[in-house]
Amino acid sequence: MNFINKLEKLQIAAEGMSNNRYFKAVSKGMVMTIPFSITGSMLTLLANIPFDGYQNFIDANGLRTLLLLPGMFTSNIMGVIVVYFIAFNLAKSFKLDGMVPGFLAIVSFLLLTPLATIDQEVRGAMQPVDFISFDFIGSRGMFVGIIVGLVVAKLYSWFIENNITIRMPESVPSFVEKSFSSIIPCFSIALLMAVISWGFAFTSYGSVHNMIYTVVQAPIQSIGGSVAGVLVAYSLIGLFWWFGLHGKAIIFGVYAPILQAMTTENMIAAAAGEVPPNVIDLGFTYVFLEIGGGAWVLGLAVCFILFAKSSQYKNIGRITSIPTFFSINEPITFGTPVCLNPIFLVPTLVTPLVTGLIGYFSIVSGLVPRPQGVHLPTGFPTFFNAIVVGGWKMMLAQVICVIVATAIYFPFFKAADNLEYKREQAEEKEQAAEKAVNLGAVVTE
Repeated sequence: MNFINKLEKLQIAAEGMSNNRYFKAVSKGMVMTIPFSITGSMLTLLANIPFDGYQNFIDANGLRTLLLLPGMFTSNIMGVIVVYFIAFNLAKSFKLDGMVPGFLAIVSFLLLTPLATIDQEVRGAMQPVDFISFDFIGSRGMFVGIIVGLVVAKLYSWFIENNITIRMPESVPSFVEKSFSSIIPCFSIALLMAVISWGFAFTSYGSVHNMIYTVVQAPIQSIGGSVAGVLVAYSLIGLFWWFGLHGKAIIFGVYAPILQAMTTENMIAAAAGEVPPNVIDLGFTYVFLEIGGGAWVLGLAVCFILFAKSSQYKNIGRITSIPTFFSINEPITFGTPVCLNPIFLVPTLVTPLVTGLIGYFSIVSGLVPRPQGVHLPTGFPTFFNAIVVGGWKMMLAQVICVIVATAIYFPFFKAADNLEYKREQAEEKEQAAEKAVNLGAVVTE
């Protein structure tokens, strides 16, 4: 009973987290970066297809630079993209137009970004020239982008809600009125960020970026990016799905920035022809932890298709097999149902742990190449996603994971299927008996 109470408390906490405006702003903001991440990762992938003839061709024709350029201005500025979308979504939650807070967040982010200096010849003389390098506006600036996006949108909404704005006559067009109403919030917030940046120049860190990366992002990334961290995260995703909650939406409000930063690091390394530094990134999760969607339900779908005796489970297998193949788990999760079904609690928690370990050790051992920082769209089909992320070797590892996942789900599926089959048999006997009684009554008449 105590265990059930604890699960109920966890469910309440998860629902509260999923409805929190700040978590939702981060989650939505990270989702809105997907088109840029996919663009950069796919073109980087095209530039690094491991065939000598292909590589010689793109090098000889100067196509490598062409293919890598979009990746440079997507993955390398991911911090800037993130800060805009998070501020935009949080401002929208306050019923405000998100565009001005979004751009103000970019300005604030850049104000906090340390400048680099090089000596460059200008009009025949060497002069120092300041510039913004990619160092802190890409993956290393991700956490600063999240913080700045939330802070700027909240401060902006405070100014608007308290009418600390320039008011214009009613005769003034609305677009002019909106522009003038943003002057005081923009001026105040930009000045605040400039003061913070100036103040940090006198500290040992030198900048907000250095401080956040050293104190916050690097430690969190080392924990969340470890095999233990990713397995715990995906077990929780499976647990929340068992409750009928969108587990990924809840966990990724916190966890997505970590995976996004590691994916971007891998993408940048792959574009430079270097070995990706991280075993775990978004590509790893697609291939080894999200097959069939949350809780690895593709293994359960295989059981339905191959081994079901009951009519209901046979029908569920036919209906849900294709969506599950595309990692869409809602039909099988709610159609079986898996959620709140005590029979399926254990496999939803255990399966991601086992397949995640298989994937991790297959990469660490060198049997499977490291992921290249590929960001795939939602619904990318099973097996094809493995080929894109890590080639045919990763696909073979994924096939093994499908077999293992099916084996884990099988005894639990068998128990549920037997119960359903017995229920159907009893129902058929009852209907047959009722039909016989009705037939006898007709004959008597």
